[in-house]
Amino acid sequence: MTLSQILSQLEENSKITSVEISARTGWSEATIRRDISLLKLHSGKSNGYPAGELRRAIRERLNLSAPELRKCCVVGLGKLGAALLENADFSGSPFKIAAGFDSSTNRIELLESTIPLFSTSDLEGEIGEMKIDYAILCVADRDAQKIAERLSAAGIKGIVNYTNTILKLPAGLEVENVSMAFALSNLASKAK
Repeated sequence: MTLSQILSQLEENSKITSVEISARTGWSEATIRRDISLLKLHSGKSNGYPAGELRRAIRERLNLSAPELRKCCVVGLGKLGAALLENADFSGSPFKIAAGFDSSTNRIELLESTIPLFSTSDLEGEIGEMKIDYAILCVADRDAQKIAERLSAAGIKGIVNYTNTILKLPAGLEVENVSMAFALSNLASKAK
């Protein structure tokens, strides 16, 4: 669970201590206190941090204070993409999944979703019309580069890449690669 998710569950005036954050996230208390001190919030270990103030300070520091939602789309609606489409938890964040895209018309017609689904042939038009800024890429590795180039041409500002492909895209388009194997390797190295 992320700190944003934890804070979104708390009342505005409630307090949370570094000990409680550590228990919920697994981060060390010292790291939590050091990081929060960078936000210029100073409360004692036993006093706790006011949840509302901490939420606002994090958003301000990360430049997430914009009141409008930042729209995202999921491209590739196989098992992973479909799961992310309906279950991605963006509570407490300014992000919202606005659309899903897949090359299979059958998949689009059969998948039950509260989010609008489109064919990848409509990708550029729908992204522009819906003003979508970010994409979550869950397509087959062989299609990743081609789809990423189309996303770039459509005006996408950033891509979360769940494929095994290292994308080559123009400067200015940010890519965050997500690798389950790498994340598990990190966990295994820490668990020793």
